[in-house]
Amino acid sequence: MAKLDDEFDKEDDDFQTSRFNRRKILFILVPTLVVIGLIVSFYYIFNQKLSSESMLSYSVVSAATEDDANAVIVFYDLPEITAQLKDNTGSTNVKMKISVELGRVEDVSAIEAMVSRLTDIIIAHTIELTPDEVSGSGGLYWLKEELLYRMNLVAAPVKIININFKNFEIQNTKA
Repeated sequence: MAKLDDEFDKEDDDFQTSRFNRRKILFILVPTLVVIGLIVSFYYIFNQKLSSESMLSYSVVSAATEDDANAVIVFYDLPEITAQLKDNTGSTNVKMKISVELGRVEDVSAIEAMVSRLTDIIIAHTIELTPDEVSGSGGLYWLKEELLYRMNLVAAPVKIININFKNFEIQNTKA
């Protein structure tokens, strides 16, 4: 009988040590997995933000003439802008996608640094307009010239040759 009790105690000790080892493994393994998961998720989030910031794009077009064989035109795309127009009857929004035309490739870095200021100028001017002022080709031409003037004031050393509306949409939502 004593022999059976000794074997029983030995099996109980083995169970206790294996249970202790399992706890020890879990206390080490779970935090390690959590830290690895956090590192991977932060890398993915920050990598995604960097790639979305690089969505701002430009394209270079050669415009060689007889006078200047190295002449280029650079089209730099600004992010899509949404602004609410002054309207007494309801809410009228305008969504626009603008491309800025530059004369030198070197100016792209300066424009990239000023994207938020240029966007702010566009929004600040557009929200003061009524839907009647921007409707039609005459209103759109006037808006284009006014924005070009204001953007050139902000981007003083850089000369913006022209702005092009890639998309201009007036959305009426009645209250």
